[in-house]
Amino acid sequence: MKTRINQVETEYACLWFYPEAGIIHHRLLQPVSGDDFRSVLMSGLRLMQEHGAQKWLSDDRKNSILPAEDSAWSQDYWLPRAYQAGWKYWAVLPPAKARGQINMKRLMEFVGEQRKVLIEVFSDPDQAWQWLASQSAE
Repeated sequence: MKTRINQVETEYACLWFYPEAGIIHHRLLQPVSGDDFRSVLMSGLRLMQEHGAQKWLSDDRKNSILPAEDSAWSQDYWLPRAYQAGWKYWAVLPPAKARGQINMKRLMEFVGEQRKVLIEVFSDPDQAWQWLASQSAE
């Protein structure tokens, strides 16, 4: 049985931590932006910093396109801190809608260019989980 620690539960998103697997998992429940978006990422960042978690499962299937200011914040503020905290593996369930997919693709390309995080894209959350669980933490 997987021990799950609930970190965030709002109308917009949930974020959980599975300590045995070292996996942070967020699920967006509807399009999210601004402080609601940033608080989910910051909660996960704290888990990386406090527990040495290196694996993140992003379930963004219900999200849409991010506003430019949120994209810039995630690239300029959040990502450098996530790299510094030791983020290594990212399983992505991209947005179902094409507009959101374009935004997510740009972010994945940006992260991929840094060569610090191994990224895999999935359509099935169980497969995403299995891939993350199979990655060995360093």
